Amino acid sequence: MKDLVEAASETQPRTIGVLDLRFGGTSQLQNLYQEGASKALFPRKQNGAEAICINTSGGITGGDRLTGHFETRDSAHLCVTTQGFERIYRSLNKTNGVIKNSVTVRDKSSIYWLPQETLFYDGGYLDRSLVVNADSSASVLIVEPTLFGRVAMGEDQICGSLIDRITLSLDGSLAFQDATKFTGDISNIVNRPAVMAGARATALVIYYSRAAGAVLPKILPILNSTSGASLLSDSLMVSRLIAPDGMKLRQMLIPIIKEITKSDIPKTWRL
Repeated sequence: MKDLVEAASETQPRTIGVLDLRFGGTSQLQNLYQEGASKALFPRKQNGAEAICINTSGGITGGDRLTGHFETRDSAHLCVTTQGFERIYRSLNKTNGVIKNSVTVRDKSSIYWLPQETLFYDGGYLDRSLVVNADSSASVLIVEPTLFGRVAMGEDQICGSLIDRITLSLDGSLAFQDATKFTGDISNIVNRPAVMAGARATALVIYYSRAAGAVLPKILPILNSTSGASLLSDSLMVSRLIAPDGMKLRQMLIPIIKEITKSDIPKTWRL
């Protein structure tokens, strides 16, 4: 039986998805390309544009590959979110699922990158990267939340591999880079006091804007004792949130997003 499962995992087709969205002017869609499992919906929005990214395969497992490019220019504003959690399922042959996204923010445009949580299951293998290139006149909000197992379901032992990289460049120069690599017994790694001290939910928040300095004092009271935020420059704020579970993470994350955006969170976050 084991041989049959391994043979099937080597021959079954894998998920491929490509998405390319570009906005200009006053948030008009200027380019839309979607292929395979990657789709986008555009709900009505009073100010700017909103794109809901959908992975029609329902999750990521070994051998899957999703790529995306998102671009704004002129005075366009785009909020990018997802239909629901991105689930990272067990990889039978221990190969990575790959997600590669790039974001370009030109001129005085802006992008809010607000995907819902990535839920990492036992046996998941994920190699993910997000590369952001912005002009110094633009503004960018990047939020990447991750959950390790379903705490309410008693999923406490998580093994696998997570490689996650986020890079922000301003006017072509590197401004911030974050890299995570958890391999093997992930539960044991996140249980370490210097990593997450047993917590199972985390999020990275990166905010580049002239308003970053004014936002920081309003965010600090929202954070719990295991989270922090600081200014790396007058216009660049970075915050790392760590919480026991997804619910406690959202109790911090949603007020922070509302404070930064001065508007409500995407509709899909409330469904």
